[in-house]
Amino acid sequence: MIRNYIKIALRSLWRKKTFAFLNILGLAVGMASALLVFLVIRHEMSYDTYHSKLNRVYRVGTDLKLRSGEVDHYGATSILLPDAFRVDFPSVERVAATWQIDQAQFAIPKPGGDQLFREKTGVYYVEPGLFDILDIPWLEGDPATALRAPFTVALSRSVAKKWFGDWHKAMGQTVRLGDDGFPVSVTGILEDPPSNTDISLNIVLSYATFRRINAIDFNNPRMWGSMNSSSECFVLLHQGQDPQTIEAGLPAFTKAHYAQSDVGGTAKTTNTFLPVKDMHFDEDRERYGDPNLSHKELWALSLIGIFLVLVACINFVNLSTAQSTNRAKEIGVRKVLGSNRPQLLTQFFLETALLTLVAMVLACILTELSLPLVGRLLNRDLSLSLFQVPLALLFLLGIGVIVTFLAGFYPGLILSGFDPVDAIKSKMKTTRKGGISLRRGLVVLQFVIAQLLIIATLVVIKQMSLYRNRPMGFERSAIVMIDLPADSLGITKYLYFKDKISRLPGVLQAALADSPPSTDDAWNTSVFFDTRPQAEDKSIMVRYADTDYLRTFKMTLAAGREPYPSDTIREVLVNETAVKMFGLHSDEEVLGRTVKLGALGQYHTIVGVIKDFNDRPLNDNLGIRPLVVAPATKGYTLLAVHLDPVHQQAVLNALSSTYAEVFPEHVFDPRFVDDELMKNYRAEATAGKLFRLFAVLAIFISCLGLYGLVSFMAAQKTKEVGIRKVLGASVQSIVILFSKEFTLLIGVAFVVAAPLGYYFMTQWLSSFYYQTDIGWGVFALAILLSVIIAWATVGYRALRAALSDPVKAIKYE
Repeated sequence: MIRNYIKIALRSLWRKKTFAFLNILGLAVGMASALLVFLVIRHEMSYDTYHSKLNRVYRVGTDLKLRSGEVDHYGATSILLPDAFRVDFPSVERVAATWQIDQAQFAIPKPGGDQLFREKTGVYYVEPGLFDILDIPWLEGDPATALRAPFTVALSRSVAKKWFGDWHKAMGQTVRLGDDGFPVSVTGILEDPPSNTDISLNIVLSYATFRRINAIDFNNPRMWGSMNSSSECFVLLHQGQDPQTIEAGLPAFTKAHYAQSDVGGTAKTTNTFLPVKDMHFDEDRERYGDPNLSHKELWALSLIGIFLVLVACINFVNLSTAQSTNRAKEIGVRKVLGSNRPQLLTQFFLETALLTLVAMVLACILTELSLPLVGRLLNRDLSLSLFQVPLALLFLLGIGVIVTFLAGFYPGLILSGFDPVDAIKSKMKTTRKGGISLRRGLVVLQFVIAQLLIIATLVVIKQMSLYRNRPMGFERSAIVMIDLPADSLGITKYLYFKDKISRLPGVLQAALADSPPSTDDAWNTSVFFDTRPQAEDKSIMVRYADTDYLRTFKMTLAAGREPYPSDTIREVLVNETAVKMFGLHSDEEVLGRTVKLGALGQYHTIVGVIKDFNDRPLNDNLGIRPLVVAPATKGYTLLAVHLDPVHQQAVLNALSSTYAEVFPEHVFDPRFVDDELMKNYRAEATAGKLFRLFAVLAIFISCLGLYGLVSFMAAQKTKEVGIRKVLGASVQSIVILFSKEFTLLIGVAFVVAAPLGYYFMTQWLSSFYYQTDIGWGVFALAILLSVIIAWATVGYRALRAALSDPVKAIKYE
């Protein structure tokens, strides 16, 4: 019996190859989309879960309540905390300090001279105890001893290969670290870190090296107030040890150690105990590197995956029922010959299962081909073979079973329920009472989903456009930042370099600074205004820059003048927000007044007021902060150069040559301000790309459903079309006859999708300080795209019906 069912099913599918292909394609795309979503979610949920002691691993965090009322959350600590934690909490099993380096230069000895590398990812100073806490495999070297001594380093396999050609040759080699060229010995080789980790160790220097080369007094209690986001402390508890006992002791620990540093400081400090297993999704304390997908975004991805499978099932139902008229006589004859309804249902379920099985195989192929693309889209390594993830195959099998039931039940129920006499005469009714077709309702549902994704995509695109094009109060295009290496001549050499750069053709302006205008790389400190005895619970951001800073970034003054270049006169600028914070009513009132930065700082004279500009990325929700721009006393970290955009590449080449002349032992690594700024919006850009991808897939599958429904209508209206043509109807009028109904269906879908899209995207935008407007244009474009795509799909099939022979159509029974 089963063999007979399979034979009939294969024969039926072979006769309708086109519809079988469309069914398989729609299901395969839907299942592949769901599978991709599953793999992305699985990858995100797997971050750092491979550590065998993960449930016992914590890190110490820091909460800073600023005098402005803001609370900054960090996964970092004071540099003095790890040593004190070991003493005050001796019950823990292990404590390890780490310090991440944003970038570091290494000189590798070669026969023709040193080869320079500027490494920007995964460069850490660590204490050896970290390797007792985390499972980090070593290829060579002893993790217990390799990084005990100063000036030792362990390299990942890929870094060792890049530097020495073969990682086996790296052990025992000596490289030179940093601007001062400290000799460092390679004492270990690590396996490359996996893609699903937030603790990505590529170059691991001993913490003893950090203590040796940095002028930090680890015995000075005031250093407790010097919290740096690069400094972290990992803690391993004993098996069965209650973390709440540690948490209970943290308030007293914090109070005891921060007491001296908080006098006259800018913040009230609180330490927290954070499970490392929660680190990846800790949005308040985001890890370094690429932004994480939040739990909300993963839920949204899950819903999109479900919707796409649902759209594929709807598409299958529509295509199957569209063929009901073509199989009516077959069903009637089989019923007359004795087939009962359960047998017919079994037959249709088997046909659906065969199609689903083929679609599953195709979905696997599509997923394998798409994984690298989606990985690049999310900046994740998703190139893992699907067949190495048994859970993914089980997930696909589960989808296949669900799809077989959902897609096979309704068509089988309809087809097996035909009256045999009407079936043989092709006189079936497949609409529900009241004339409302379930298939039309399903098409409406398809386009509700598709239009929701279109609306979401358009809103994200508009938000990204706002980030790119909204004036921020300073120039950000064609400005390049050049990192300045530490130098014994200090600011004297920096001024010499700036002077040489300023004389180059195509250089419009240059300024020494510690950071560009819009970044969190600024010092937050207490501010004492106009010789008042107390800080009055006020804090201010400090950026260090020379007198050409405003001209380089084309910022404007609201009042006063720019500071004069001087080594002795201390003149500063403040922004308009700072003037308001000081309680003054006009910008002119602040001119000539004095301000002291920090409890131990000196007073500076305010000579100008900068018009407010966005000093943080536009997706930062804290708005514009009080700011002071002051000259540095010990030097700067970068040179900002405004280039002539017409000759940009030629000027860059000249900059490189000049840099090599002044700093011959360092790597020229320019960064454009606008590129660095756009990196802050990668999460939003990724969301936009995902919505765009899934919107295209939803529309594609929906169009297959439309094709199926118009095919059904063309079969139902065969005689009607023939009569209309005989009576003089034009091809255009017949095409409009079909398109009119589908335009109405899309309109109904839009009525549902528009308010839903507005609500959900308003909720999404509410998390941003600067929001784009969800205007009528978004909805107009959404329905216009839907109508154009639908007309293109419907028009093709309707045109075939309109061009058919009217004589044959009238004879159709």
